[in-house]
Amino acid sequence: MNWWKLYLAFLLVITLFFPAKGIYMTFCALGIAYWGGGRLLKYAFERVETTRSSERTRLFLGETGEISLAFRNRTIVPLAWLSGYEHLPVALEAGRAQRWVLSLGPLAESTARYTITASQRGLYTVGPLEISAGEPLGLHQFSDIVESYHDIIVYPRVFALPELGLPSKLPYGNVRTRQPIFPDPARLAGVRQYQSGDSRQSIHWKLTARTGELQVKQFQHTVAVDIVIFLNLNEEDYPVDNFYVESELAIEAAASLANHLAQAGESFGLVSNAYLRQQRAEVGLKLPEEPAPAATLNSQPTVRFLPRKGMAQLMRILEALAAAECRPGASFTQLFSNEAGNLAWGATLLVITPNDSPELVETAMALLRSGYQVLIFVVGRTVTHPQLLYRSAQANLQLFRITKRETITWGIGSFR
Repeated sequence: MNWWKLYLAFLLVITLFFPAKGIYMTFCALGIAYWGGGRLLKYAFERVETTRSSERTRLFLGETGEISLAFRNRTIVPLAWLSGYEHLPVALEAGRAQRWVLSLGPLAESTARYTITASQRGLYTVGPLEISAGEPLGLHQFSDIVESYHDIIVYPRVFALPELGLPSKLPYGNVRTRQPIFPDPARLAGVRQYQSGDSRQSIHWKLTARTGELQVKQFQHTVAVDIVIFLNLNEEDYPVDNFYVESELAIEAAASLANHLAQAGESFGLVSNAYLRQQRAEVGLKLPEEPAPAATLNSQPTVRFLPRKGMAQLMRILEALAAAECRPGASFTQLFSNEAGNLAWGATLLVITPNDSPELVETAMALLRSGYQVLIFVVGRTVTHPQLLYRSAQANLQLFRITKRETITWGIGSFR
């Protein structure tokens, strides 16, 4: 660049002492190419429009997703080359930045694409985007940082219950009531002959046609109860030597139970003391200081989803579990007791924890006496209360030990 300035200064001196027409025309042409071309290139570069095809990419472990960026030249000045440099978090593609080069003609649009493989659970943000532009002679080059970001959600693995060492049917959900107040039309108990005053909606028309007499459906009477998953991610409750394995298994167990409940049409929620972390690129971005997790300040949960039905509820919970991490926090037993007391009578509480401590079991027994159903799932290597394992009596506390088997169900295929 400095050499071009020297050449132009030399030509200017020559034109002053030797007013030859050829030298004068050469100086003017080079001057216009240097100063005019630079101004035009800067004008076009500052008006390049960058857009992303979507705000988020959702993946399961092992899946590959594509991220695309569209660049539009809003001027009639062509850009010979436009290069891009996208920063990635360390956990994605080992933090290697994605690069590409393209050209933009007058009022043209071009798209750059690259792929990401989900290798680790988490909530990630890629960006910012560094772009540079220049012209063929290499006289000018301009660079800028575009504050454009894209979220990538990598969900935890989802297993079928037998793959976690659990029975395919767990004692939870709607319970039968002794007082016939709430008939459940989804649960057929039998049929009887029609009596005066019976609703026409309860008539069993197929059986009536077959027998020639009016027959009426009889339904079971149930009370719909909510199910809440309590996930303990207090770092102090996990052993140091097996911290990562057990904490990941706890998150995967919560995701698997939530998926199982969604498929069964149950109303379910999630309460946890997990810390939600959004991972960003370490280069080219000023990160604010991370605030202290709320769990370290009081016994309030950092994750709370009230019971709801449907796949939308499941995806919200899976998104929270994707960003969940263990951090030191307040007592999980205290949080469990406080949050359970706010739920309706008869709710089912599914507790996922690395250990069945005496304090936790005592709290669970107190909730049982208050009319709640409690199931404890231990992800640790040992169980403190083996006498509670797989008890079948609904009036007693039941405890299950979660063990991951070799058969793994990956990704969206686990949503049966």
